[in-house]
Amino acid sequence: MKRFEDEGAYKYSFYAVLRRCEQVDVKCKCCGGHAYILNQDGHLAWKCSQCFAHGVHETEYQYKAKSNCVQCERWFNVEVTDEKKTSHKSSHIECPHCGSVNHVVLHKKPVYRGYYPDIRDGRDPIFKMELYFLDYIRGKMVWAVNRAHLNYLISYISAELRVKPGIVPLKTASHTIPAYIKNAKNRELVVRTLTKLQHTTG
Repeated sequence: MKRFEDEGAYKYSFYAVLRRCEQVDVKCKCCGGHAYILNQDGHLAWKCSQCFAHGVHETEYQYKAKSNCVQCERWFNVEVTDEKKTSHKSSHIECPHCGSVNHVVLHKKPVYRGYYPDIRDGRDPIFKMELYFLDYIRGKMVWAVNRAHLNYLISYISAELRVKPGIVPLKTASHTIPAYIKNAKNRELVVRTLTKLQHTTG
């Protein structure tokens, strides 16, 4: 009997893959060939391995002016959105309490939305590029973010006995696999489709 031990939850989510400095395989928006998304010095970037097109997702930043007013001595902490001001390390900011102008150092930090969307409709959530390992079974989408994910799916779907890891988490990597892919009656077709994707060059 073919036995398979599952892996940790969300291991193959878009951001989990990139946090591990692994790549997400996509189709180049210029030539349709193999491209990949990676975490490059804290910025998400994509590169095509065929036509060498590339792009970078610029990190959004929030700027705040924090200080005690020189006039009324009250503390203020205000967000600065004026690009003419945020292009400098410090700027003249009006006190929100008394209106006096203060010369204040700007504090810059990346904006984290708290929730990062995952793959949707077979496309990555940042550049909206179609995944490289993508196909359909009976009109429904089957995809993998990279070869490691593809291999995981083949092992999981083809296994006759599936077990959780030794230290049992509340959820495993298979938690996010759609029901139609897990369905036993679709097993042979799903494995055949995923195996065909394995032979895709890239």
